[in-house]
Amino acid sequence: MRVAIITESFPPDVNGVAHCVLRVAELLAARGHQPLVIAPKPPRTKRSPDEDKDPGPFPYPVVRVHAVPLPGYPSFRLGLPSRRLRYALIKHQTEVVHLASPVVLGAHGAAVARRLGLPTVAVFQTDLPSYAHAYGLGRPGEALAWRWLRRIHNRAARTLAPSRGYVGRLAPEKHVELLAGITALPGVRLVIVGAGPAEAALRQQMPDALFLGERCGDDLAAIYASLDVFVHSGPYETFGQTLQEAAASGLPVVAPAAGGPLDLVEDGVTGYLVPPGDAGAFPAAVARLAADPAARAAFGAAGRRKVLGRSWPALTEELIGHYAAVLGRPRRAKVTI
Repeated sequence: MRVAIITESFPPDVNGVAHCVLRVAELLAARGHQPLVIAPKPPRTKRSPDEDKDPGPFPYPVVRVHAVPLPGYPSFRLGLPSRRLRYALIKHQTEVVHLASPVVLGAHGAAVARRLGLPTVAVFQTDLPSYAHAYGLGRPGEALAWRWLRRIHNRAARTLAPSRGYVGRLAPEKHVELLAGITALPGVRLVIVGAGPAEAALRQQMPDALFLGERCGDDLAAIYASLDVFVHSGPYETFGQTLQEAAASGLPVVAPAAGGPLDLVEDGVTGYLVPPGDAGAFPAAVARLAADPAARAAFGAAGRRKVLGRSWPALTEELIGHYAAVLGRPRRAKVTI
């Protein structure tokens, strides 16, 4: 099967969308399929003989399109509509188009796929309306984001959502600061892993926390293994890969009762769900777990059992089934240059 994955983010970006696309493309190629990834060009990309191609060591073709920094988050780049995308789909002889969390580049890809008669599978993975609200665009920005996403997903042959949790208007804060109260708990050390534009402010707000910066691979796995409790404060998650990673590491999880965590955390069994935005709820839940080693062990073991069947190979096989389903619909004639 020849699958083109059009994504708003791809390595060297570090986020859920980029990681999902990387693993899906990797597993598709390993199973004998022919994936193509079309993604924004990262900063300072070295030019290759074919400037459309990514010089990175990927076992499948990666085509980069021109991109601009996102205002307020310059490390994230927005891919721009480009004729390269259409040429890439035709050259690849794409059969089905996978739209990974489509916004700008994904919307353009959806339009091009429609003109070429290619079916699309769209994955709703980013709560764009809540992000619009959080970045100060208010209700008008939130409403515009919903209209934009609805238009993209309604035109797809199939839309996949990673969770059935509520997705809608939420509090605008990023919410990492809600963990500040944990630093005052006796015998508890707050460790924050990651990087981003809010890091400097968070360091000032939580001087007693340990900031480890961006980590990945075996280094990140070792950090998970060294923790006793995992806490996630953001209510915007449509899924929450870090919650699964923590559960796979045998950790009890504390997370807000909103979005993806509603499906991933079983309250009182694998961890605790707390009211979103409640600054006192997170320290209280952590204090309960800190005082109860038996509960930590039981929650961690239950969480690990719950995620053992959610491997990347299993999820990729399910995704391939969706590709096959949309390919079973009537197709228009192939378009050539």
